Amino acid sequence: MLAEAVKPARRRRLSATQKAALQAALAGRLQLFPRGYAASKTGPFHSRRAILGLVRAGLMSLSATARYAALTKRAKEMHSSPTTDAANLQAKGPGAGGRTGGGHKAPE
Repeated sequence: MLAEAVKPARRRRLSATQKAALQAALAGRLQLFPRGYAASKTGPFHSRRAILGLVRAGLMSLSATARYAALTKRAKEMHSSPTTDAANLQAKGPGAGGRTGGGHKAPE
């Protein structure tokens, strides 16, 4: 068990399902329902498999009974920093991040 703690964590790409679960968990912890993990009982629901993958990656933690899942500090720093949002906006290109305004000029 100590050998596992010494090894650096392997970095894998996150699936779209895992990214959606991370975004939902940014607002607060997720609770386990019969259909999966969700922030509220009306959903959207995220599979247990996706949540456990995030736990193994060190991005989420589970409560002792696995009823609640929450982001770790590392995940909050990585996925809620404004620098990553700006980088994503630049990668998508101009005009990709919001309303275009339909050609109207903003008042000065």
